[in-house]
Formats: sequence, structure tokens, C-alpha cells
Amino acid sequence: MKWGILAGQGLLPLEVAKGMRNSAIEPVVLCLADNVELFKEEGLTIGQENLGQLGSILRFFIDHKVNRLVMAGKVSKEVLFSGTGIDQDLINLFSKLEKKNDDSIQLAIVRYFEAAGIIVEQQTTFLTHLIPERGLLAGPSLNQQEKDDVKLGYKIAKEMGGLDIGQSAVVKKGMVLAVEAVEGTDQTILRGGQLGGDGAVVVKVAKPQQDLRFDVPAIGLTTLKALITSKARVLAVQAGVTFIMEKEKFLEQAERQGISIIALDDLTIIDK
Repeated sequence: MKWGILAGQGLLPLEVAKGMRNSAIEPVVLCLADNVELFKEEGLTIGQENLGQLGSILRFFIDHKVNRLVMAGKVSKEVLFSGTGIDQDLINLFSKLEKKNDDSIQLAIVRYFEAAGIIVEQQTTFLTHLIPERGLLAGPSLNQQEKDDVKLGYKIAKEMGGLDIGQSAVVKKGMVLAVEAVEGTDQTILRGGQLGGDGAVVVKVAKPQQDLRFDVPAIGLTTLKALITSKARVLAVQAGVTFIMEKEKFLEQAERQGISIIALDDLTIIDK
């Protein structure tokens, strides 16, 4: 069995590679972003390609005898809509889509690889060390108002996720200040802070039908920076399905800033 990584932007693909090596697997990596040097430093077999060249991507993995694949990292999808720099394989795939949202596009790409005999595995397979279990992870305990705001934010974020619009909500004293759309979590946090001032609660969840092969919620130091800038008080994430990038540093800095980080697996708020 030969494993590959289709690597987008950010630290997540490198974390997958490290997780594979911890399992005695030497992956083959194809970069879709300007992060080749990161993998060269690790001594991995690598290539680089544009997302628009789907056929070349497939041939790379076939040539390297890859039959198990993990897709990880952010990928700009502008090329899909520009109509330039895309090959016939991607044109054909794109033309068959009834919906052209992120999930539909990524699911179609998964099926494209699997039709060629390359099974796409869940991102979580090699990244359990980044995924929090249920509980208070950093910062002081929540007061009753904050617990109520987390419950409301959880409900709103789940509904937005079910519509495939976004997965985050910002709440303060029972009022929804912002919900995530195309701008992403960090910008949503900043927008909520501008509207509501300090003391807001941020909730980020998985979609009701989250496909862990290509779409796992993630937070990191840029998220923490947005929380600090907006003077948010609480960040609640869904336990078991959320990546915390640079986890130890993230939680240490949150503790130092007095920001509570909590992981939930249902609508019950912990009493710690």
C-alpha cells in the first residue's frame, strides 16, 4: 500500500506527513501551493501542480503507485471559476456538477480519484493528536450567560453548516453578531467584535454531514489572533472533529490571554 498527500496551503499537510511517518509510512506529496520547500526539508518525494491540471495530478500519483490518498490544506478555487488554466478532465468534472459549492466540487474530485483506483481517506486518520476531546481546554470557567451564548451559537452554526454556508457564529448576550460565509472564521470573528465589542462568544462546529475526507474544521494561531483583536471571551469548538493547529502553543497563549477554549460534542455545556 502506497500513501499520497494532496497538499494545499497551511501547516495541515505537513502535520499529515508527520503523522504518517509516526505510523512508519513514507508518503508521496503533491503540492498545490507554494509550500514545496517545507516537504523538501522533510526529505519527502514531492511534486507540484496547479489544481486546474487534474489529469496531471492523477498521473503523478499513478506514476508513484499511490493507492491511498489524504487531501489536506486550503486550496484556492479561483481557477475553477476563471475558465483558464484548466484541463479537459476538470472541465468534464465541473460541467457535470448540479451544484458548484465547495462540498460538491471536493466530493467530485474524491470520486474522480476513486474511479482511478485511488482511495481517499479521512484527514483525521493521522491527526488524532490535533483533535480535542470534550472539556474545558484553556482559560477560566464560563459564566451562565456565556454558556447560554455557546448553546445559541452552536445551534446557529449547525444550521448554517447544514445550508453549506459557514460553520461559525459570534454571539453576545443572546444576540447573534455575525455568522460565517465565504470570508472564513477569522474575518467572521473580527466582524463580530466590531459590532459587539469585547466579551463575545465564538462557536465553530462541523457541518451536520461533514465529509472528513476533505473538510475538517480547523483553528490555529491566526484564529487566536482574531479572538484577541476582537476581545472575544470564549471560543467553543466541536470535540472529536476539529483540528487545533500548533495545539500546545495555541492553548498556552489562550490561557495567558484569559480566553476560554471549550470543546463540546453536544448542546450540554460543561460545568468546570
